[in-house]
Amino acid sequence: MARPLADDLRERVVQAVERGRTQAEVAAFFGLGLRTVERYISRWHENGQIARGKFGGHKKHLLAAHVERVRQLVTAAPDLTLAALCQRLAAQGIKVSTSALDRFLRATGLTYKKNAGRRRTKASRRAGGAERLAS
Repeated sequence: MARPLADDLRERVVQAVERGRTQAEVAAFFGLGLRTVERYISRWHENGQIARGKFGGHKKHLLAAHVERVRQLVTAAPDLTLAALCQRLAAQGIKVSTSALDRFLRATGLTYKKNAGRRRTKASRRAGGAERLAS
């Protein structure tokens, strides 16, 4: 998303339309999109302001209210996958995606560890490939 345009440009856009130019002419003159000019004018007519609205900021995680439940699930079964953890949360009435859950776990410092015995090692594959090349 692009940064908001300066207030002085917004003011000049509104003044040009108020003086009788069409929104399309003003958009072409200032190199703006027609919808941008429409938004500036509607904002001016609604509340008399041209100033930018809030831009960016911090958005709370969906799971912020349920941090203790998530913490209990992670400590009870640290080898759960994200999908399984999402299913357990859904069973408790908390719907969340795996990506949102992952971001929440990283942000709060909660870690989940997969069972190391389940991981596949690539060394055995490499060793087999080296034997085939040697023969």
